[in-house]
This record gives sequence, C-alpha cells and structure tokens, in this order.
Amino acid sequence: MLYIVAIFVLFSFTQDGGKPKFIKIKFDTFTTDNLGNIYLVSNDEIKKYNKKGELLKKFSNKKAGKIFSIDASNALRILVFYKDQSQVIILDSQLTQNGDAIDLLNMNLEQSDLICSSFNNGMWLYNRQNAELVRLDDKLNKVVSTGNLNTLLNLELKPLYITENSGYVYLSDSKNGVLMFDIYGTYYKTISLFGLKAFQVSEDRLYYYKDSILSGYHTKQLSTYDSLFAKPFPKQVSWSNGTIYKMYTDSLVWE
Repeated sequence: MLYIVAIFVLFSFTQDGGKPKFIKIKFDTFTTDNLGNIYLVSNDEIKKYNKKGELLKKFSNKKAGKIFSIDASNALRILVFYKDQSQVIILDSQLTQNGDAIDLLNMNLEQSDLICSSFNNGMWLYNRQNAELVRLDDKLNKVVSTGNLNTLLNLELKPLYITENSGYVYLSDSKNGVLMFDIYGTYYKTISLFGLKAFQVSEDRLYYYKDSILSGYHTKQLSTYDSLFAKPFPKQVSWSNGTIYKMYTDSLVWE
C-alpha cells in the first residue's frame, strides 16, 4: 500500500481570511452540520450555535439522561442517542423534538451501541447482541440486516464509531480498522486505520484526529496527509466544509 506523509495544505485554508473564532465554554463533545452550525453537548444539554459563534437554540431532556452521541449530518433531522436508556430522539433544525422518543427496547434493539443518520431519513444501528448492522427506514421498519458480522467476516468486532456518506457505511473498530459497507449492508472493504473514535468523510477522503495529528486519508489513492498542531494540543478536532474545529478544555476554536 502506498503511504505518503506530508503537510496537508488543505487544512491551512480557512473560510474567513484565516481569522479564528471561538466559544468560551466547557462542554463534553461537539459536532457540526452541513450548514456550518455547531452543536455543543454537555451531559443532557445541546446548545446550537451558528458559524459566527452566536447561540441559537438549546435542548435538554433530563428524563432521557446523558446524551451518548449526536448526529447532525442532516441539519433538518438531528439524531440524539441516549444509550443508557436505549432511546433515540429526533430534533428538527430548531432543536424541537419530533414525536415521541424511539424506544429501542420495544424493537428488540436494546443492545445497540452506535447509531447514525442514513439517507431518506433512515438510520443505521450497530447491535451488539447479534453483532450486526441494522438499517431502519423513516417509518422505523427494519429494511437491512447484515447478519452476524463476527461470523460472516471471521472477526471479533468492538466498534467505536459509525457514519454514512455517499452510499457507504463506515464502521470503525478498535482492532480491525474501518469497515466499509454499501447501503444494502454488503461488506465492501476494510481501511487499515485503527482505534478511530470519530472521523468525517468527504468525497474520497476520511479525516481523523489521533495522537495530536489531524490526518486526511484518501480512500482510493491509499495515501495519508498529516497536519500537525502546536501545544496545547486540542482534545478533539473535526474538519468540515473547509473549516477546522478544535476543542479545548474550556473553549471551541475554529478557522
């Protein structure tokens, strides 16, 4: 496999003349949507900011407990996953809850460890009990089920992250790399990137932050480009629509 390490010039480009913006606040994690909005998560609360750093909306559901993950890849349909309660709540662009919480327990999917948005208002889940990927459509009907991936692929999976982009589902595993599937759940290939707890996919590139380095992996050319950070190193980094977002102990900075 061809492996190239270089300074990734793309990371140096910014959308606002290189002038950094920031939000001074403590939070647990964050994500962004395709419109440049930012979502900061703290325990059971989500705060939505625009790309200028102005607070737009808040959401909290204390009965559901702590938020495990949030998928805002579809800015009009945000998935909020409460793993401890086996529930998913769908929010609109105003952070208003759409309908009742989805109870995975009633769907025999209570051991789902990961979820993400899918095309046509669907969602993917990784179910630990059966070691399988499941896709639900917009009516919550099970339309895809891969079967036991441990058996089919002769692996012992311990997935860390899941996302869908451009007709493929990416499942990051602690030991086996990033597994790619098509939208029908058919295994495609494995990318040799290990232990990724989060990443972003844009066209043919997969962006991830690990060991204080933001890297872009080209899934077709099989090459990697690295961008180094100065101290203090960010706790979490995300690349989206030409913007780098850096999470520190008490702030979010982007440029």
